[in-house]
Amino acid sequence: MSTNGAAEKIKDFYQLIVTDTQAAIEQYVAEDIVCDNPLPENIPFGGRYKGIEGLVSYLTQLANEIEMTPLNFTEIIVDKDMAAVVGIEQNTRVIRTGKTYTMPFVHVLKFNQEGKINHVYEYNVTGEMVKAFSN
Repeated sequence: MSTNGAAEKIKDFYQLIVTDTQAAIEQYVAEDIVCDNPLPENIPFGGRYKGIEGLVSYLTQLANEIEMTPLNFTEIIVDKDMAAVVGIEQNTRVIRTGKTYTMPFVHVLKFNQEGKINHVYEYNVTGEMVKAFSN
């Protein structure tokens, strides 16, 4: 992926993924995408998801479990076929407990030769998240 304009494309991807998932997939996601989000056991949507179906399953589980506000990005670093997206998820509400949490994160995105995302790895600071999911 060219670094020219990459940060804006990444921001657009993140906005679309929650507002128009189909458009986000068509524009930015490779068919063979892999999403890795290792999370503690009490978080129901942690794990590895493969392909478009896996991504849709992951996003559906997220929507069923939490209500997120837009992510706040503090930095987006792009180098060739990889990007690190640094930010904070703020005031996310866990639907079943009603509790909210704020969570710093780093997402590493990898891109294929066509510039589409083919791997997302989420690194999350999960302390507050775990508490919010606990009854």
